Amino acid sequence: MAFLRFLVILLILINTLMLAAWEGWLGQGGGRGEPERLTNQLQPARIRLLDKEAPMPVATPAPPAPTPAAEPPAVEPPAVDAADAAPETAETAAPPPVPDAVAEPAVTAEPPDAPAPPACVAFAELDDEAAALVMGDALAQAGFEAKDITSVAVTSWWVHLPSQGSREAADRKVAELRTHGVSDLFAIGERGARPFAISLGLFKSAESAAEQRRRLEAKGVTGVQIEERGQTSHRVEVRGPAEALTGWASDWSSRVPKASRLDCRP
Repeated sequence: MAFLRFLVILLILINTLMLAAWEGWLGQGGGRGEPERLTNQLQPARIRLLDKEAPMPVATPAPPAPTPAAEPPAVEPPAVDAADAAPETAETAAPPPVPDAVAEPAVTAEPPDAPAPPACVAFAELDDEAAALVMGDALAQAGFEAKDITSVAVTSWWVHLPSQGSREAADRKVAELRTHGVSDLFAIGERGARPFAISLGLFKSAESAAEQRRRLEAKGVTGVQIEERGQTSHRVEVRGPAEALTGWASDWSSRVPKASRLDCRP
């Protein structure tokens, strides 16, 4: 049974293969129809059916391909004699380069001398005469500046009447004050610090001087003044170039030995 089944299956496979070959399913076969042949023709639209009596068309030969033009032979330039070429070369040769002018070395200007740094020196505890001498000499120096700072150390207070203008007027005022009971007084001469003033007392404190003025005003004396008296002191500050000022200050230190030499801000 098994063998028969095998034969039946084999026959079926053989018949299937033959059918496929006939129908062209396997890519070839003789049973193709006319439509399929027309489809497989190259350029079927150009196929024409000819009449039996019409003459056969003569195929026109294709025109020959154009022959490429031959290239012209290269023309060599004529040889030029070396003797003839030499003058032309000499004429057309570039002129020799002109050497650049030799640059002169730059002269560097020396920087100007820097000005001397400023300095300041002060002479303190000078009297009127010494201060005037120091100030005058300092202002006479080139580049120097001087300044006089005056201070007074009060030691007493002077009660007085201002200058009367003349000796006769001062004497009359003294006689008038005596009639008011003022006995401690005198008139200053024309050579004094306050010519023709009337002195009414010198006191060591401001309170005592003020009390004296109140007593005089109580007696009817008017125009009484109080003036501070003391020792006047000068401080002269001189500024200038350090080197010149140092030598100048050393000279004046020996000329005013009682004065104090101090440094100050330039």
